[in-house]
Amino acid sequence: MKEDFNIVIKYIKSFKSRSIAIMLSIILGTSLIVGVGTLSRSAQQADVNRTKREMGTYHVYYKDIDKNQLKIVKEGKDIKNIGITSYYASTDVNEKLPINILYADNNYLNDESAIIEGRLPKGKNEVVLEACILNSMGLKPEVGQELTFKLYNQDKTETFKVVGILKDRYKDKVVGRCEMFLHLDENKVSQFTANVEFDEGSPISSDIESIANTANIDLKEQVGVNKSLVQAVEDNGGIDMASKSTAIAMSIFAGLVIYSIYSISVYQRIRDYGMLRAVGATNFRVFRLMVYELLIIAIVSLPIGMLLGMGGAQLFNKFGGNITVEGKLESTPFVIPTEVILLSVSCTLVVILIISIFTYFKIKRISPIEAIKGNFGAESKVKKSNFIIAKISNHISSTKAISMKNIFRNKKAFILIMLSMSIGGVLVIRNNYSYTISDTMYEQQAKGMYLNGDFIMQVNSANDERVGLSDEDIKEIRNTEGINEVKTARILQSRLVLPKKDLLEKDFNKQLDSEVYVRDVLNGSLIDDKKNDAYLMKQKLKGYNDEMLKSLKDYLVSGKIDIEKMKKENLAVVYMPYIYDDNGMKSKVLGGNTGTPLANIKVGDTVTVKYPKGKIEDTQKYWQGKDNYDYEDHTFRVGAIVNYPYADDNMYTGDDGIDVIVSDQYLNRIMGNSNYDVVYANMDNNANHNMINEKLGEIGSKVPGTITTDMTEDKAMNERSLKQKKLLDFGVVAIMFAISVFNIINNVSYNLTSRTSEFGMLRAIGISDKDFRKMITSEGLFYGVISSAIVVVASLLMQIRMYKTFGFETYGMEFEVNYMIYILIVLVNIAVGLLATYLPARKIKESSIVEAINIIE
Repeated sequence: MKEDFNIVIKYIKSFKSRSIAIMLSIILGTSLIVGVGTLSRSAQQADVNRTKREMGTYHVYYKDIDKNQLKIVKEGKDIKNIGITSYYASTDVNEKLPINILYADNNYLNDESAIIEGRLPKGKNEVVLEACILNSMGLKPEVGQELTFKLYNQDKTETFKVVGILKDRYKDKVVGRCEMFLHLDENKVSQFTANVEFDEGSPISSDIESIANTANIDLKEQVGVNKSLVQAVEDNGGIDMASKSTAIAMSIFAGLVIYSIYSISVYQRIRDYGMLRAVGATNFRVFRLMVYELLIIAIVSLPIGMLLGMGGAQLFNKFGGNITVEGKLESTPFVIPTEVILLSVSCTLVVILIISIFTYFKIKRISPIEAIKGNFGAESKVKKSNFIIAKISNHISSTKAISMKNIFRNKKAFILIMLSMSIGGVLVIRNNYSYTISDTMYEQQAKGMYLNGDFIMQVNSANDERVGLSDEDIKEIRNTEGINEVKTARILQSRLVLPKKDLLEKDFNKQLDSEVYVRDVLNGSLIDDKKNDAYLMKQKLKGYNDEMLKSLKDYLVSGKIDIEKMKKENLAVVYMPYIYDDNGMKSKVLGGNTGTPLANIKVGDTVTVKYPKGKIEDTQKYWQGKDNYDYEDHTFRVGAIVNYPYADDNMYTGDDGIDVIVSDQYLNRIMGNSNYDVVYANMDNNANHNMINEKLGEIGSKVPGTITTDMTEDKAMNERSLKQKKLLDFGVVAIMFAISVFNIINNVSYNLTSRTSEFGMLRAIGISDKDFRKMITSEGLFYGVISSAIVVVASLLMQIRMYKTFGFETYGMEFEVNYMIYILIVLVNIAVGLLATYLPARKIKESSIVEAINIIE
């Protein structure tokens, strides 16, 4: 074995350029696999952190459980932390805010939030709550103050002392959920909710089910799974599809380059191995020598490639992946991907084995004498090449004919070069296209939250729809220093008369009616009006001010939004849910360009909305269609259809119904009153958001049920998180692109360098420097053009396949081709082809003719 290693080492040293070319291929391929894997792994961890912020840290809750069940939950497998709560009471509907009052242990309060002032509750009626809740009541976030409420279904009021201020919880703030916490004494409470966080890396889904079964907890009624977080955590740490596909593609890429270099020098290798076999070496020993050679090169190359990949990813992560919010630096977590490193090593070893086997079988077919003489079918290849060139030479110059002869002299080498030049471009386009769906998905989630203002004021008018912010309140908001825009919406919970034949997506409503909320709270989304062969669809009648109506123009599907006409006439904008069939599941597409309209309503049609006369006394009965109110019919002419309503209070039907939107001035004329349920206020860039928030909280506190939310910091964080994600995605593509370019240059350059002797002979028989330059340029241009054509065709076919299988339509995305990236890839491929031929050609020109002819490789 020692003798074999000595032979291999001498062989590597004797053919330095060939060995360096192979080494570069392994280094570049490994650095790409590790670099992409590192960024993807860091992005996975960043996604987990973002999901925890938006959805909470707990993976599941078990509600309405007793002490024995709680004990079993605590003893569950793989549990990292448990936070326990228990319901105490809620404020009366006539209080300023709808607040749920809960008992909570310290774990829950510290996991979901943190004390920013004061302490945790200990004594009776000591409470902690978020600053945003106090602000919505017109109070300052200070400890020591007392809060007195009338509690729901209780005759007496109760007073609570604020002993601590909690940091605002994003997941609760964005949906307007208000909670206040008392100290939990488990011995004094009989019913609990256990919020559980599991160890990352554990089988969370199976652990959730196992605990429920052991404790006899109903999985459907008592268990709530934080699906987004569970999915993010279970994906975290694994090798994602981007890393896998990159590893496979780059292994093929590097393998093609290495094998191409082998093929280019195959004549020399076969002669060498023929001599070894002639002096007694077995076929297996020859195979072993090839494996040893590539393994030694790989042992040197792999660590360099890993360090380059991780170093490049860390540099990009440091300078491009960090985000700053309110003076705090939030950095993307840098994670060393052990699995990806092992994957890159495995792929390299597999490539080495495959190349060695291919080369071995090629050598085995040739006898030692034929190998030494070099007599192994070269004549037939030359004849074929000469036949091709003879046909083409009639239409091209002599220098180009020589280039064509050089290119097609070794067809396998040419094919391998084309594949290696094409794979990099295809991979870049594939990853760039795949990232567009994740970016759109992120934006879709943001749309569904309706966080469309720096400050959001929402009136919980479930008890009385006539209660809302007045014109005077809106005027005061407009006059607040730092506010530059105010958008208002009045929202009425109504019913749309819809002929049964016009409901196009009945399965969507059937699916909707099977959901717990729609089934139990609304008693279904439709009321069957058999008498008129129609449905009464539960939906909303909305009145928008001019600024809010202008915002709808970005989501226009058909028609025209004429604001001035809408103020005077019964002209309406209809929000139409668009439905996409995702393998039998009906998905709603918000603000997208795909799907089927829920109903057959077109511009120019007339729609009728029914709304009760007078006050809705029993909201629950009304929502469930069990009331006996007198209704007034209001007809509207459809002037435009939009696919996103822009403003919503996330109550009643949410955005699942067909909403009718009119001018607030027209709605006030036909309905009376003048109040607003949702207000989006935007501020100047340099305004003090804390002062504005305090002022808006004071205004909102005058109207019962008004929640005022300052979204400036959260919106900035969300925007920067999206930017961060896009930067990480760009980093993957950029690293892939750069390394692919270097690998192509390495491959093509070695191709030309290996033919230095041939070029020396051409110069010896009189070819001028100008003709030599033309010949080399033609070869580089040919490589670039042909590989570009392959990239364009292969990428388009791949994109079509991805669009059909990856669910792009689910997020409202039409099939689009990013022409700029295609043009860029084509230009770069041509430039790389020219550059890869120019560099070695320059070196060849600088050498003397005699030196060039005598060069072995």
